[in-house]
Amino acid sequence: MFEIYGFESASRRVTLIFAFYILIFLFAGEAQTPRWQPVAAALTAEEIIDAAEAAMGPKDPRASISSISDVAACHGPKGDFETRIISDRKGNLSFQQFLSDHKNIEGILDGRGWQLDDSGRPESIDAIETSVLRGHEFPMMALDLRRRFHDFKPISRTQFEGQSTNQISMKDDLGQSASAYFSLTSHLLAGIIATNSRTGKPATIRFDTWRLMGRVNLVSRVTISYGAETWVFDFKTLILNAADQNAFQIPETGRLR
Repeated sequence: MFEIYGFESASRRVTLIFAFYILIFLFAGEAQTPRWQPVAAALTAEEIIDAAEAAMGPKDPRASISSISDVAACHGPKGDFETRIISDRKGNLSFQQFLSDHKNIEGILDGRGWQLDDSGRPESIDAIETSVLRGHEFPMMALDLRRRFHDFKPISRTQFEGQSTNQISMKDDLGQSASAYFSLTSHLLAGIIATNSRTGKPATIRFDTWRLMGRVNLVSRVTISYGAETWVFDFKTLILNAADQNAFQIPETGRLR
């Protein structure tokens, strides 16, 4: 009886010790690779844009910007040129572009697009050309994204031009599809892939650098890729709230046709 009892006791002790080490192993494994981890709730499009606006600067300084006047040193497939843009929050635009062989003088006044023809006379442009023109308002586009686009929907986290971003889909002023990409680190707008209104093909706009103007970060360098061609807009001058209504008036060289 004693020998049998001793064997059973020893066996029970071995079993308990073995079970103890198994529990330690299991708990250690759980501590290293937890089976259940809390998953962060997906951000809404509103929350992503809110974060981008906060990263640009406080609400009141952002709201106080009524116009942006900028001059960009540009480079494209045909060489260097200069672009001067004046934008306001009402949607008015003055656009002047000086290339080696010609210049483009265009604008938008009260929602109506216009340009100077080869003879210097103003003529109306259609909704497609007006949309293309508005697509050059890069600093104001980023600042006033909610007014320039609509129907925002969250998509997913994705890579955009080598950056980790939150992607949202949206529609432009013509109802064409576009996507905006927001940096996961800075929360600023990293870029936009928009539809070229003339061709229906995608154009990629990358917001390369930002400049602090007062208390607000504004886009100061942009790279545009369309097919195999690339353009760079390097904004040398950014001036806030300097434009008045006269800056957007159509030149008085004849009636608008």
